[in-house]
Amino acid sequence: CLGIGDTSRMMFSTFTALAAAAAHRLPQSLVVQSRFGWSFGGAQHATRAARTSVPLMGVASVGDYVNVRYSLLHAKTGDPVSDTVFDIGEVSLVVGKGGFFPGLHARVPELEEAGKQVSFDLSPAECFGDANPGLGPAKVPLSSAPPGLKAGEQVQLANGMKARVTDVDDEGVTIDANHPLAGVPFKMELELTSEPKSAATALQEATFAGGCFWGLELAYQREPGVISTAVGYTQGHVEDPSYAQVCNGDTGHTEAVQVLFDPALVSFERLCDLFWERLGDNRYLLNQVGNDRGTQYRHGIYTHSAEQLKAAMASLEKQQASAPSKPIKTEVLEAKTFWEAEDYHQQYLQKGGQDAKKEAKETIRCYG
Repeated sequence: CLGIGDTSRMMFSTFTALAAAAAHRLPQSLVVQSRFGWSFGGAQHATRAARTSVPLMGVASVGDYVNVRYSLLHAKTGDPVSDTVFDIGEVSLVVGKGGFFPGLHARVPELEEAGKQVSFDLSPAECFGDANPGLGPAKVPLSSAPPGLKAGEQVQLANGMKARVTDVDDEGVTIDANHPLAGVPFKMELELTSEPKSAATALQEATFAGGCFWGLELAYQREPGVISTAVGYTQGHVEDPSYAQVCNGDTGHTEAVQVLFDPALVSFERLCDLFWERLGDNRYLLNQVGNDRGTQYRHGIYTHSAEQLKAAMASLEKQQASAPSKPIKTEVLEAKTFWEAEDYHQQYLQKGGQDAKKEAKETIRCYG
């Protein structure tokens, strides 16, 4: 997802170097080294690995759709944590399918019954990660920094990540792209608020391609009723393609977002409306979204049932009717195998500090 940076933002060479380092910061904790695939009544979904490794000793297990209530407290002070880019309180998730933070997925299967609150001690690796020296602190000469920066301010990196200004003196500006809570242990109070359900039966699947998958995924993460998201590659002819292979444009894949949603909370039609909102006038471009060009950036709605195909076609026709003289290039096809992208692409903008809470309004910035 190589985007064009906004030159009006506070970006300079050291920030770019930190962003490059961040792009390769893979959350390796709690990862299972096995591979599996499953189907939600349509095209196969192939993952590179389960997102979390958890003991199967409670009432919930990997792949279950659960509703939980939780809080995070600083282990040393007992102060509650509230300033995060994900929701805290009553939330829904698919165990082991990303979003939130690793410790939440790892601990849900340890709950032995619904309605009982349990306390857990969480290591930094289970929450916001250990501090990474490659992400800062780093000092930038004043001559290379925008004027007027003050300690405590935030600046935007070229890939959408945020960095804090930690110090300004006569020699330069010190910035740190680590999460402010990196390296901090926490306590978590957690309970199941209802009995777990199998995600394969309780949720429906939808697949959308709208150019760079980072920004589109964040838009769906924010949508109420969307329980889980993953980015990957679909509609191609090569098995298990890598990001580099897809970027070459010869595997037939397009970058896409796969959404698991609760039809009792959000409709497929609403998800299509959100897709068109995000796509904007790019709908009239062939094999292009913004500055991203090539068949790997073609846009489409890829359906998993006859009902979805009917609704997607009706959605396309409605959009075309609003501008009949401008042909829409978006394709609507039955979904083929969806191959999950490499782990560092998953929830990329959330990991970089952009707000993934439900109904968040912060402008989504997809920089690479």
